[in-house]
Amino acid sequence: MKNRWLINIILLVMVLSISLFLFLKPTKIKQTKQFSISTFNLSDFDSIKIDFPSRASVIFKKSTESWDMIEPVKGRADQFSVQKIISIVATSSSEKLPSNDLAKYGLDKPTMKLKLIHKGQEEEFIFGTYNSVTEDQYLLYKENVYLISGSYSEAAATQPIELIDKLPLTKSEEIKYFDFSRLEQWQSKRLKVTRNNNEWSANEGSQFKQNEMAEWFDMTWVKNPAKSVEKSSIDLRIPYKSFDIHTIDGKKITFLRVQESPETKLYRVDEGLLYHFGSDIGFTMMNPPIEHSKK
Repeated sequence: MKNRWLINIILLVMVLSISLFLFLKPTKIKQTKQFSISTFNLSDFDSIKIDFPSRASVIFKKSTESWDMIEPVKGRADQFSVQKIISIVATSSSEKLPSNDLAKYGLDKPTMKLKLIHKGQEEEFIFGTYNSVTEDQYLLYKENVYLISGSYSEAAATQPIELIDKLPLTKSEEIKYFDFSRLEQWQSKRLKVTRNNNEWSANEGSQFKQNEMAEWFDMTWVKNPAKSVEKSSIDLRIPYKSFDIHTIDGKKITFLRVQESPETKLYRVDEGLLYHFGSDIGFTMMNPPIEHSKK
């Protein structure tokens, strides 16, 4: 009986010892060498051109503060989307292959060519087929073939209109005042609301709270992207109701209220773009939380 207990204790000690050894044993992590695609920074470039086999090229130009789309649609570009396209220069690959057999990687008939321009010099990235095992995509750059995530070509291949900024105002357009006086709900009051150092004022007799005005502006004009944007030619002879936004630098931005329901459509005249908003948020954009005292 004692021998059986002794054997069990010895076996238990052995099991615990092995378990402890396995727990404390350093795990060997297989290190896979990574090859950097380039040594450029995202801020190095001032122009982008994306060429496709069967559709119009997309061209971006960098202005002083942001990216604009030049072709095939003119407008403010969605800055995050452009940065995603450029970020290919910062990626790396576990494969760096010779480029002596482009057909093997579908690079003889590329799906897309991305050209990033800096100081007049062009860096060309050519996209081929996908690897059937890893589902990564073959990329040709400077006589070498790499395997990278397909998300880079997917970002660049997005339909051009989806790469347009969906915010109705840019960050650089600092608001001086809104002129809602031509809208029927404010016409009798000739409503104008002015913003000065984050303090709001309005016509004589207007009643409002500063915090509510600040929240209205932030939620409807600063952080309120449209559901969609489209390039459109509106007949300016049609008497659409409209309102103006004046900026600190003297710029006047006119919006036409093209539709109120079932969604709100606002046409920004200087851009030629039609912004689609939900009817509720669209209504709120044109109706700040202001009341007028009754005489």
